[in-house]
Amino acid sequence: MQLTSPSLEDWFNRYQGGARHQLGGTMIESLPGSRLASLLPPDWSAALLETGYTSTPGSETLRRVLAAEDGLDADQLILTSGATEANAAVLFALLEPGTNLVLQDPLYYQFAGLAAGLGVEVRRWTLSADPFAPPDLESLWALLDARTRVVVLNTPHNPTGRILCGETLAAIARKVEALPEAYLLVDEIYRGVTPGFNPSIVTLSARGIAVNSLSKRWSLPGLRLGWAACADKRVIARVLAWHEHLSCSVSRMSEQMLEWLWPEREALWAENQAIALRNLKLFENALPRLNSWASVELPPSGVMTLIWPRAGQDDQAIARHLREVHDVFVVPGSCLGYPGALRIGYGHRDAGRLQAALAALSGARPPLMPSSGREVLA
Repeated sequence: MQLTSPSLEDWFNRYQGGARHQLGGTMIESLPGSRLASLLPPDWSAALLETGYTSTPGSETLRRVLAAEDGLDADQLILTSGATEANAAVLFALLEPGTNLVLQDPLYYQFAGLAAGLGVEVRRWTLSADPFAPPDLESLWALLDARTRVVVLNTPHNPTGRILCGETLAAIARKVEALPEAYLLVDEIYRGVTPGFNPSIVTLSARGIAVNSLSKRWSLPGLRLGWAACADKRVIARVLAWHEHLSCSVSRMSEQMLEWLWPEREALWAENQAIALRNLKLFENALPRLNSWASVELPPSGVMTLIWPRAGQDDQAIARHLREVHDVFVVPGSCLGYPGALRIGYGHRDAGRLQAALAALSGARPPLMPSSGREVLA
């Protein structure tokens, strides 16, 4: 299998470090260690940490409580090393040469990259950059056939904040169920980051596969703990076989952290949602100045959105200008499938830092960027 280095990660590696104003994130900033410690049980201590292996599917206690949130049993969910491994294990389990993968476009680079590397045809259901525009389901139906093995969706969507409503998800699930061997994988990693979200796909269809992790809603990306869930236990068995080959097991210490945090989850989620709503208001307050050089709308969900500079279409050159001249880090839309745009993230825990970053961005007014300014990212 041959894979290309993703331009998104390359951009982060080149330009994020040392930037004073960070606007490239996609989540509420990681939970500080002091806040994490305050949520742990009073009798917690490092002496309780277990440093051995856990079982291959993961802690049964943890799988039981995670699965129960969506009406499943423990053996219908496995723990993985983040959502990235869960996605990979599902694709390896269900795809083979001669089949096709249908994905919502744009989408996290991993899906198309792995499928192409496996010799699988990638078919793209391209949606409008306007997150409020109704999705064109007829164009999706035209991509489905007997060789379709996996349909991949992301809702809420990175980076537009688009939400595919429950009715839309149910309609897509019915179409997938009508195919002989297809499954519907929904990347639900941003589900619950902001108030108001649909039920998990596993509650809508036995062919539904939900992938999630501690990264976004929990603000604990460093624990590298994710999961894949499906009502069909045969699918879970196939995914588990690939999990055994990819990482064998997750970190037992990460499992313990989540087990200890579980009773405080509602408080943590409510805290993050409050931060998201506060920051949305701060972002809205910055729009009058920002709209002087870019077109932008408030997203329907999440803590990120796209802005569209009016100074030219070379988004990479504009992003470099912002980083080098104004010390502001943003992500070019061309790294995400939206050339000409910039992705802005406003998940800051510190309101003052966010206000300073938005002020620096709003006052930047990038000059016209010729197309020759674009660099080719490996």
